[in-house]
Amino acid sequence: MPIGDFLRRRPDALTCPACGSPLPPGAIFCPACGVKVDDPMAEPLHIVDRTTGLFNDRFVRPVLEDELARAHRYQRNLGVLLIEANGAGTPDDALKTMAAALAGTVRDVDTPGVLGRTPPQLLAILPDTDVAGTAHAANRVLSAVNEALKATGGTAAVGLVCIRPGQRVRAGAVIESASRSLRSGRPEMMGKPA
Repeated sequence: MPIGDFLRRRPDALTCPACGSPLPPGAIFCPACGVKVDDPMAEPLHIVDRTTGLFNDRFVRPVLEDELARAHRYQRNLGVLLIEANGAGTPDDALKTMAAALAGTVRDVDTPGVLGRTPPQLLAILPDTDVAGTAHAANRVLSAVNEALKATGGTAAVGLVCIRPGQRVRAGAVIESASRSLRSGRPEMMGKPA
């Protein structure tokens, strides 16, 4: 038996209940994710999705809340895109392909993230972007993602929302609006007109 197998079978070798990483002897917190070892309900503190390298759902929603508050305070528009893949093989493969296409298409100031795994959904937050800019970004992203998914036989659809600064809105309402836009194929507007 190789020495590595012997060491892995030791009863005192523990793994983190949240992320599954091996723990050093006597550890109170996991060195990989920062979660307390004796907390059975613990979740990792990761902010990046390991499959795609984009922000995960637990982080991208608070970022959306922050951007909504910033847009409201400084009276600026905010664009949001919801990209969903259909018939593109396994969800993880579709997410990887979509994420690479999205990351190569959006601006440096935009925030892309994973919203869901089944069906594969990505969210892009576009600060200081009006309706025309959001539509232009949606066309570019949709073209890039569909081109990337062509090899797997999948297609993507995009829902877009433009938030005007006249009224405070919440992230959940914006995501619901983006989902409606995705299903209807029509852009959604939120907030009061200027």
